[in-house]
Amino acid sequence: MTMSHSRLGASSGNPADIGPWLDRTECASWLDTFLSETAPQRGYGHLLRRAADTGLYDVVRNWSQTPSPFPTDMLTVQLLLPPDLVAEIARETAMTDQDTLAALTTELPLAVRRHSTQKRFNRFGHAGCQGEDPTRR
Repeated sequence: MTMSHSRLGASSGNPADIGPWLDRTECASWLDTFLSETAPQRGYGHLLRRAADTGLYDVVRNWSQTPSPFPTDMLTVQLLLPPDLVAEIARETAMTDQDTLAALTTELPLAVRRHSTQKRFNRFGHAGCQGEDPTRR
């Protein structure tokens, strides 16, 4: 039995690029998958670039370093997340755009914290490089 997904990839339009979207009824699962993607307009790196471009880099870094980050506001969510992702979450969860943004104000900081604690760090708050020497740890 094959599963068909209604979600298309970030820019390719190819359903094969969607990744593991197991439970699409909760915002947290969407955010976890979004942050772990490696497409050019997706992933944790893209979120950090958008945060730097909008002057919110310190806010996002604070979420990754705080054990239980505080919720943010709707404008911050709109600035950090791609609009197509927010619209897609709203459509798939059968919530309005405003309800989706309200849910993401709590879920986005927690998802950033979950994602950043799964990464290896070489300095406090900085992700390790791809080619780092494992013997230096």
